[in-house]
Amino acid sequence: MEEMLEPNEMIVHLGPQHPMQPGPFRLNLRLKGETVMDADVELGFIHKGIEKILENKTYLQGITIVDRICYLVALTNEECFVGCTEKLLGIEPPERAQYIRVILEELSRLQSHLLGMGEFGEFIGFVSMFMYTIKEREDILTLIDMVTGARVTHSYLKFGGVRDDLPEGFKEKALPVLNNLKKVISDYEEMFNSDRIYRERTVGVGVLTADVAKSLGVSGPALRATGVPFDIRKNEPYLVYKDLDFKVCTETAGDCFARVQVRLDEMRESIYILEQCLDQIPNGPLFPEGTPYGRRTPVMRVPAGEVFHRVEDPRGEMGMYMISDGSDKPYRVKVRGPYYPTLQALPPLIKGTTVADVAAISGSMDGCTSEADR
Repeated sequence: MEEMLEPNEMIVHLGPQHPMQPGPFRLNLRLKGETVMDADVELGFIHKGIEKILENKTYLQGITIVDRICYLVALTNEECFVGCTEKLLGIEPPERAQYIRVILEELSRLQSHLLGMGEFGEFIGFVSMFMYTIKEREDILTLIDMVTGARVTHSYLKFGGVRDDLPEGFKEKALPVLNNLKKVISDYEEMFNSDRIYRERTVGVGVLTADVAKSLGVSGPALRATGVPFDIRKNEPYLVYKDLDFKVCTETAGDCFARVQVRLDEMRESIYILEQCLDQIPNGPLFPEGTPYGRRTPVMRVPAGEVFHRVEDPRGEMGMYMISDGSDKPYRVKVRGPYYPTLQALPPLIKGTTVADVAAISGSMDGCTSEADR
């Protein structure tokens, strides 16, 4: 990029150590004054080697490892890894265990969106927004903690089921939290919509088109904000999502404002899903009857084969490709997370904008990038 510099142009690096863009990637901006003339993305600053670690751990040990791919979506990562292994084993969790998984994964979606929107508000100078969202997020984490015993990384899902049942009184404790969150989401929406500066910073800024999003493989809220109603929970249902009533939230503008609005609407749908699950969860076992799999599954050999399984992460498609050679460890694991394609979409979005807009655009794409360096 430096070879293309013209008079009065300069290169500015945002990240990996930067208040606006901390994490495992760096944005290289070619600036003329405050205007971004060109940009590219460099990945790989905090590579964790998760895939190779998984290939050297037993399947049971791997559940703990995938929690660390991205701490905000540990339960979704567990669902993807455990789902791959269950396909190879030819087993399916009982209905009660599936409902419990959905409950935890939708709670995880709520806390992830709350933190993402709070950080986005902070990036554009709406610092009080982070204070609001982090408070509500703590209530959601407390509900998760009641079930898994942890607030961030859980090791809760097991092959064929879940480690423990819902605690007594969980529904009675969860419903007030969800009812309060409904009101709070409406308050957030009113604050965003009525704030003139917020609208000037987001409406028409960082427009992603449906064609560009699909060509790059963008998924999740960033894709749905362009009008594409793709959600793996609907398009390729797993667990008991096929039995639940919820809609795929979309907007058409494809800008920063639309991406935030999609997340607000998705939080409402997650609450609706949780209410259904708490009302209709059946009694029954947590593991398939007549199989050797249970809470403390011993070191097990998984039948040889290969499988791809994907789930709807709060940021989009989380998929894993796994090969088993019949031993007690995966022969190969390849993680296809949602954030690499999302990062590829950044350069075309920020060309022609100003330096101040870069923070808004990057933050609106939901900037937890720990998954990007798995």
